[in-house]
Amino acid sequence: MRFTVFKVVPLDWSLPVLILNFNDRDADYCLAIYKSIAIALEAAKKCFDCLYVISLLIVIPGLIVQVYLGLQKLKEEADEDSINYFILRSLYAMENFVILSSPAVSAGLVTSAVEELKLLLHEKLLRERDKEHEPQVQTFLDYVTGRPMRFTLFKVVPLDWSLPVLILNLCISYQIIIVQFTRLY
Repeated sequence: MRFTVFKVVPLDWSLPVLILNFNDRDADYCLAIYKSIAIALEAAKKCFDCLYVISLLIVIPGLIVQVYLGLQKLKEEADEDSINYFILRSLYAMENFVILSSPAVSAGLVTSAVEELKLLLHEKLLRERDKEHEPQVQTFLDYVTGRPMRFTLFKVVPLDWSLPVLILNLCISYQIIIVQFTRLY
């Protein structure tokens, strides 16, 4: 009987989707692969955190400015060109938002894949009939439980599904504040 155990969704755009199908004799091999992926992600974490925070600090104000400039142009001249200008500025801001959010969404996908892996391993343990292979599966489960792939930026900001919502919230709040302070509308 074949059993799907492990799926890794790309943490960035270059990692391929990895699907390991294993039967009882391959639990140690899957553990070694999971361990190597966890070690590689941990090694790249400090550099990634620095670069991602820098990009957040640069891109988020840019998003706010792009939309503000579009609104300003739209208020000054209410013709078709200013509407097109506003739409283009907004599309550019949305593109930057999607690019900025994709690592967080990918990290959320990796985390959910690891949670799915834990469930599958628990299921495998419940159905395990061969007492010889049960310790291997239990060791794999213990390692996955002890070393989950949860991502944070500098151990403060969770890098998951909630980060794009947080960024959007921040952008909208500051956009409203800037529009009010400048008395644009």
